[in-house]
Parts: sequence; structure tokens; C-alpha cells
Amino acid sequence: MAKCSICGRPAIYLYRAGNKAYCREHFLQYFDKKVRKTIRKYRMFRGKEHIIVAVSGGKDSLSLLHYLTVNKVPGERISALLIDEGISGYREITIKDFLRVVDELGVDYRIASFREEFGLTLDEMVRIGSEKGLPYLPCSYCGVFRRYLLNKVAREMGGTVLATAHNLDDNIQTYLMNIMRNNWERVARLSPVSGIVTHPKFIRRVKPFYEIREKETTLYAVINNLYPVFTECPYAQLNIRWTLRRQLNQLEENNPGIKNSILNSMLSILPILKEKYSELKLYTCKICGEPSAHEICKACIYRRELEIL
Repeated sequence: MAKCSICGRPAIYLYRAGNKAYCREHFLQYFDKKVRKTIRKYRMFRGKEHIIVAVSGGKDSLSLLHYLTVNKVPGERISALLIDEGISGYREITIKDFLRVVDELGVDYRIASFREEFGLTLDEMVRIGSEKGLPYLPCSYCGVFRRYLLNKVAREMGGTVLATAHNLDDNIQTYLMNIMRNNWERVARLSPVSGIVTHPKFIRRVKPFYEIREKETTLYAVINNLYPVFTECPYAQLNIRWTLRRQLNQLEENNPGIKNSILNSMLSILPILKEKYSELKLYTCKICGEPSAHEICKACIYRRELEIL
């Protein structure tokens, strides 16, 4: 059994890229130090913030909510926001874990649903889109409408910043997906603190787990009794991310540290891309009045096509 590199007790986490091993106590210290450093490094919070934590009910977002609540800075307010897309056999399970954790932490929360806002669940959107022959995967609808609601509802809750639980693995997967699609404008948006440009209705987004590995958030969740009932979105395997995730894990297993190298690659080109796209602007959607990359936002385009607008 591996021994903790600091105290010699049995280790529960091996960080092969750094040739380190940690026991429970020293893993939590390592995790805390790493998250604090990330928050300071990218100047994520500005004091007396109302932080809205985007929580799905999964291990990463529950860990972020727990971490920010337990380590809350005086003057900060923490609230949780869950988006119920309406995915049968999946979302109702994760909502139970979400409600358990917000109750234990005593955190104010809100649940916003696709059905309440758009008149249809994601399952219904996918069915209608298929019947109409629309060329979109379920993840396309989900991503657009989730981002739309997260911003809109966080603003309605009085949030000054929206914290998401995107970890290192999530970030490099998205980076590589956009490279494969030759979409450099989207790569430019992958900063730890969002926003190439600003808009009065756009809530600043931050990623406190930006440099934290998925394995590390998983272990944090297990240690703090946050790990949810395992359930996977039924649409996940339709997304290229699912395949890319497995391939990157295999690459990391064979070449420890390659994930860090990919992240550093992205960080090195972000300043160049931000400069390249610095003249972009956010519009106000002519239909719904929300921030948009174009005169009509993608959510309203989808709603028109699905005939729910």
C-alpha cells in the first residue's frame, strides 16, 4: 500500500503526475490549497459577492457547493441553482441528492425547469426535433437552454457571479472538441473567468475547480459524504465528449501529466485568442431580451424551430 508523502500514513490518493501520495488529512489540505490558489490566481471573487452555484446534483457541483459554503468568506452569500431539463429516469434522481445536500448545508436554492420556462421538457424537445428532422443532438438543446436559464435565473436571484463546477478534465475536453471543430472563437471563451465581452444582463461566470482533476473532486465528494447515487444522463453517449473522456483518461494513465500539459497549452493561447476576438460584442436578443452572440439568441432560434415560441 502506498504511503502518504507527507506523514507516511496509508495513502488514499496517488497524484502520479507529481509523484505524490496523500492520506485523507493531507489530501484535503492539498485540495483546499489548490482551489484557493486557483481562486486567487484568476481573481474570481471581488468581496461581498452573492455567489450562485450552478448545481446539477452530480459529484462535481455538489463538491463545489460544499467547498464554497464551508469556506465562505465573510460578506459572501451562497445560493444554489439547479436546472431541471426534464430527463426521465435521470434528473429526478439527481434532484434528490441536490435537496439532501442543500438541506444539510442550510443553503438557499432555486430549481428552474425547462417545462416552466419553455413549455417542453428536454425529452419532448428531442422527440419533436427528431420528428421534424432537425439536425441537432440532445446535448445541443440541453447546452443552449441550460446556459440561457442559468444566466437568466441567476440574475433574477440577485447573483453577482455564477460559479460552475467545470474541472480540469471538463475544460480540456471542451478545448479539444472545439479544436476538432475548428471553432477558435469558442476556445477563446474557455477562461477560468468568463467573458471576452460583457453585457449588462450577463452574469460573470467563474470556475473554481478549473485546475482540479475529476478524480480529485470525486474523492472530495466521497470523503464529505456528498457522492450521489450513480446515474448517467441517457443522452451522454451520443456526445463526442463521452468518447474523448475515455481516450484522455487512457492517455493520462500511460503518460502521467498529459492532462496538465493540454490545459497549459490552452492557457498559453487564450490571451492571443482574446485579442483576436476582442471586437466581438454581445447583442440583446430582439425576441427575449437576453444577452446573445447574434441579434436573435440560439435559444429563441431553437424555440422557433420547435414551434414553442
